[in-house]
Amino acid sequence: MRAMKSLPEGGLGEIEMLLPWYAAGALNARDTGGVERALARDSRLAEQYAAIEEEYAAIIDLNESLGAPSARAMEKLFASIDEERTYRPLASFGIAFWDGSSPRGAV
Repeated sequence: MRAMKSLPEGGLGEIEMLLPWYAAGALNARDTGGVERALARDSRLAEQYAAIEEEYAAIIDLNESLGAPSARAMEKLFASIDEERTYRPLASFGIAFWDGSSPRGAV
């Protein structure tokens, strides 16, 4: 594995920055392997990862406990989307403007 870059003043290292993405399962195979090797050899990093996993699980639990939005909130959202669809961009010089006006300084 190549040497990790360090950030100055106690900043996060390259592997540390990947830990949240690793917890979410969002890394490619190469980065996943690098994180797993680093976790296996660095207990401090493994402790950081355990804390990230706990926080990630707590966030998931909180979001699941919130439940679905009310029917009124969904109606309001869909009405807003439908209203937005009524606007048609006007082309001007190959650039779309919602209100048909030209940008400042355009002739």
